[in-house]
Amino acid sequence: MPLLKTLEAWSFRLFGPIAPSFLKNVFEFKDYLERAKIKIYPETYVSLMFLAAAMMIPLSIIGAVIVVLYGFLPVIFLIPAPFYVMIGFMAVPMSRSGERASNLEREMPFATAYISVMAAGGIAPYTSFKRLAQVELMPAMKVEAREIIKDVEIFGTDPLTAIQNAAKKNPLDIFKDFLSGYSSTVIIGGDIGHFLERKAEDIFKARALRVRAAAERLGMLLETFIIVNVMMSLCFYIMFSVQNIGIGGASGGGDVSTIIMYTFVLSPMLSIMFIYLAHSMQPKTPVTEMRPYKIFAVCSVAGIALFMFLFLGGSFGILSQMPVALALALFISAAPAAVVHGKLNSKKIGIEQGVNSFLRDLTEVRKTGLSPEKCIESLSHREYGVFSKELRKISSEISWGIPLKKVMTDFIARTKSWMTQIVMFLLVETVDVGGGTIEMVESLARFNNLTQEVEKEKKASTRPYIMMPYFAALLLVVTTSMMLGFTTGTLGVSGSAAPSNMGWIRQVFTTSAIFYSFMVGIVAGKISEESIAAGFKHAAILVIISIIAAEIMPIVLGNFLSSAMPKSPSSSSILLFRWIAK
Repeated sequence: MPLLKTLEAWSFRLFGPIAPSFLKNVFEFKDYLERAKIKIYPETYVSLMFLAAAMMIPLSIIGAVIVVLYGFLPVIFLIPAPFYVMIGFMAVPMSRSGERASNLEREMPFATAYISVMAAGGIAPYTSFKRLAQVELMPAMKVEAREIIKDVEIFGTDPLTAIQNAAKKNPLDIFKDFLSGYSSTVIIGGDIGHFLERKAEDIFKARALRVRAAAERLGMLLETFIIVNVMMSLCFYIMFSVQNIGIGGASGGGDVSTIIMYTFVLSPMLSIMFIYLAHSMQPKTPVTEMRPYKIFAVCSVAGIALFMFLFLGGSFGILSQMPVALALALFISAAPAAVVHGKLNSKKIGIEQGVNSFLRDLTEVRKTGLSPEKCIESLSHREYGVFSKELRKISSEISWGIPLKKVMTDFIARTKSWMTQIVMFLLVETVDVGGGTIEMVESLARFNNLTQEVEKEKKASTRPYIMMPYFAALLLVVTTSMMLGFTTGTLGVSGSAAPSNMGWIRQVFTTSAIFYSFMVGIVAGKISEESIAAGFKHAAILVIISIIAAEIMPIVLGNFLSSAMPKSPSSSSILLFRWIAK
């Protein structure tokens, strides 16, 4: 990147003399840059920050001139633009460091389990790191392992010192603790195998605690989303109804552009913000199933075409009404993707549960003295749910003389479950380097069982919150319909004329509530099941519930009002309704 190199050179010439003072007295970048793996000298980074801030000074001057001469206050935020740039330069290393720690934390339990299992077979941890440097399933650990190997094989550092240096430069505490503890155990001559096994179990238990804490935080986040979205939407809808019905009644109609802007711009932005917050809290995997999203994209085009055909056609009766047309379009967009995601997710969960049971049985059969290949052939006749079909295929390929490593590699490529891929990779490595001893297979089965227990606890913790979005969406739709009905009825009783476009206003409000329900379903799926694709199911169901409630509620409300009000109202009731209207 020649341009960046040129900017770095010019910035250091201009601001290099003051960079050391800034690093010494204001902000120390060295540790943050090392943890973020940003390959640049701190003095050069500070100089580049000052150059970028200086380039923003003309923008600040223009903003100040506009504020002083024209009084246009919104541009006042441009005045501190240089400080925004400096804050951004300070935040980037912290953000990169946090991202590095988060990615490594996701893979840490399985990497420690791998090193522990390899150590049970007589493989030194440094050799395990060399093997991890070639593993694509753990990209973050692959990068860290390559750094250790680079220090040893290129710079000539001994393996123990390279591991200690890697611990000092890493932002993740459990990784630093693991490497430092291993180094100390080697130095004092302790039992390395026992340390690695106990440390792996501790990391799995710590992961379980973090998953529980994350589940509680996600539950609070979902509650916050429901409260903020429902309360804000109700407040806006009441305000818009007063503006469009009350004031619009005197002028012949109201302006619905504000509620359209709120529904299709502000509300999705708020939902995206909560999706981002949930994504930052949840554990992530390198493997993502993209088929539901591709189907959603294709079906969305069909949904938009259907909406335009029904709404603009206008000759299909109730189907041409905007709320009904939008509900059908949203349902067609989300339902096929929800069905595909449901099938894929059910298959993934079934395979993970089957692999867990398979490993437990493999441990017991291995104790009989059979080879790992014969154990697999023996277990292929047992029932492991969805995994049974794959296990029989694996057994058949082994019986044909195909090497076990090749067979398992093909299975890993077929499955889309990162958990299953990791477990089967560990099994292949166990057999490859240690012959699949009983102790190694038993350790692998124990670690996989801990992982499954953590996943079950996580799902059990978030399951109670899944009904909240349904109540919230139904509450908003029912409240909106009741508010429109009561407001219109009150205007009629008080002698005031309802807006001439009351039907259009009702359709706009109902459409807004239906689209809100769709967005609530998407966010609920992301928060409760860690996937936007899981939200397609909730979104499709909520859209149908909302349109049914929106169509039934006016009928129920009309029957209630007609039965509650006398046919010939007395003067006192008329005065009462006029007083309520005021």
